Amino acid sequence: MRDLFLFSAIISLLPLIFVRPQIGILAWTWFSIMNPHREVFGWMYSFPSLDIIAGATLLSCLFNNDQMRKVKFNPLLGLLLTFYLWTCLTTAFAVDFQLSLTDYMEFTKTMLLVLLVLLFMNNKFWTYSFALIFVIGIGATGVKGGIFTALTGGSYRVWGPLDSGWEDNNNVSLAMLMVIPVMLSLRSWFTNKWIRLGILGAAGLCFLTLLGTQSRGGFVGLVGMSGFYFWRSKNKILTASVLVIFLGVGFIFMPQSWHDRMRTIQNYEEDGSASTRLIQWDYAIKIANERPLIGNGFDAFYHQPYYMKYLYGIDLNRAVHSVYFQVLGEHGYIGIILFLLIGFTAVGVANKNAKRSRGDPDLKWEHSLIYALQFSIVGFAFNGLTINVAYLDLYYFLLCLTALVSSQINTAITEKEVIAAPSEEENKAGRVPDFIR
Repeated sequence: MRDLFLFSAIISLLPLIFVRPQIGILAWTWFSIMNPHREVFGWMYSFPSLDIIAGATLLSCLFNNDQMRKVKFNPLLGLLLTFYLWTCLTTAFAVDFQLSLTDYMEFTKTMLLVLLVLLFMNNKFWTYSFALIFVIGIGATGVKGGIFTALTGGSYRVWGPLDSGWEDNNNVSLAMLMVIPVMLSLRSWFTNKWIRLGILGAAGLCFLTLLGTQSRGGFVGLVGMSGFYFWRSKNKILTASVLVIFLGVGFIFMPQSWHDRMRTIQNYEEDGSASTRLIQWDYAIKIANERPLIGNGFDAFYHQPYYMKYLYGIDLNRAVHSVYFQVLGEHGYIGIILFLLIGFTAVGVANKNAKRSRGDPDLKWEHSLIYALQFSIVGFAFNGLTINVAYLDLYYFLLCLTALVSSQINTAITEKEVIAAPSEEENKAGRVPDFIR
């Protein structure tokens, strides 16, 4: 029954996609994030739903190119483009091209969707639709996971959608860190107190899901994001009090097994999976030094000559558990510099435009969203210290939203300045004669 329902939904969407490519982009984003076809467990499980939606969307974009509203170019987009082109180069000259090709194609698909978002979604309605799909796609797991954590007392770990980029419990913690600030920003859209309370409740359940993953990376990300929020806040005493109470209640709620697991952050010897991170990080530096400029290409960690040279007899070939060492090992020192610049620039752009739009009643929604996005990006940055998800599409969707909202804020402010500026006739009428000066 669920298979037929989902199949009917896809078929019903296709005519709309061919008229409005934005609908296809939203559907593509939803399937990429939530993987609803993995929740049916019937014949639709392996049906190429995403491929059909992506193909229809690409055709619609081609035939409806008059609907493009390109986002204004800014340094963030320039860095993002440069980083992708750099990965193309490192793939072309990879130590093992066939090994690198699979992840390169997946990253290319993500960047293709990013490009379409930037070309067709630069409109307040579509931008906020995209933000809503982002929140719903992740929030559905957050709400379910939060209820599960509450009912079980946090005794079991929460996992993400099957076969998705964030199925692992560590990746779920990352997704929650990224969605909670954006989710809370949606409260400014509504005046109805029940809707606002509902959003607040959903964010609370996502916080419980974050704790319920029992992810140490999630804990690091939560502490880092909280510290950034404290640093950004004006009333630091009030902020510190709220954070201590809110986080304290959550920590007290969790069982002893959760506290025992978090303590291993201080002592790597207590946990095997944690102690191997240092070995893998050292491995990343060593293979980066093999080709410091051109990089090694995607998945270079599994290149057997490298393994035999640096890891054999010391550790297994396993995940490097850090987005930064992942990029360093695969794309070299130039790659990691570009990746870091993207994160710093995104936070800077978001913070700058949050300040510019503060107090403007016409930019209330834009301000709340761009203000929240900087915390989501910081959450990714801190959590990324311990997990290897450098190419996770959720992060690049956040960058898309940052670029879109920034463009709309800049456009709105520029238009107001033009309207407020005196005309040439007014300048002439009010000009003081030169001889009086």
